[in-house]
Amino acid sequence: MNSLVHVGSYARDLGASLERLFENALDWEHLPHAHAGSFSDIRLIKADRSGWRATVGLPGGGILTIDLRLDRDQSRWTSRTETDGAVAAEIRTVAKALGSDRCRVAVDFFVAGISDDKRAATGDFYRRLYAGLYDEDEALMVARATAIARGPGALAERRTIMLADGSTAAVPLYCPHRGLPLDAAPDADGIITCPWHGYRFDVLTGRCVSGQMCGWRR
Repeated sequence: MNSLVHVGSYARDLGASLERLFENALDWEHLPHAHAGSFSDIRLIKADRSGWRATVGLPGGGILTIDLRLDRDQSRWTSRTETDGAVAAEIRTVAKALGSDRCRVAVDFFVAGISDDKRAATGDFYRRLYAGLYDEDEALMVARATAIARGPGALAERRTIMLADGSTAAVPLYCPHRGLPLDAAPDADGIITCPWHGYRFDVLTGRCVSGQMCGWRR
């Protein structure tokens, strides 16, 4: 196996607590939805309280296997990407609380078999990638913290939408999955898709048609 070479680092402050950050790290489902520009789909292999392993599709084609391991006690996690059964990269993240609703992440990027003349460019690529990913993750984590502060009663709030046939339906303002804003429009079949995790709902019945155990009643 090619040895891993450190190609760069990235650090930033986030407007979310450590608990929201850990929750986000374990949330494999959001990758192809909150990060649609970076991932096209995901298929879970296994998951537990300390991590997950899944195959991930890329928008331009290609498949990666991601294996993420979280150590809550040390406030750190490692995400390995594999191609053809070999480790291609390892991303090591350490987090630090800055208060009840802020934290800091420090990320180091290690890539297998990288030559010296490509280290700087590869490091720049990963810094740009993770800057964009954390922009999207921060929006999700802030929305999640807001959902928890609102409480479960907010799931009863509704908005009226117009359907393709001219009729109307009352749809929750917040997704019943994790209470995140459900502000998407329904398609021609009356199916609304949560932009955060891709859960799909029939707006007339409130039934989740993508197979998850959540939904709402009219």
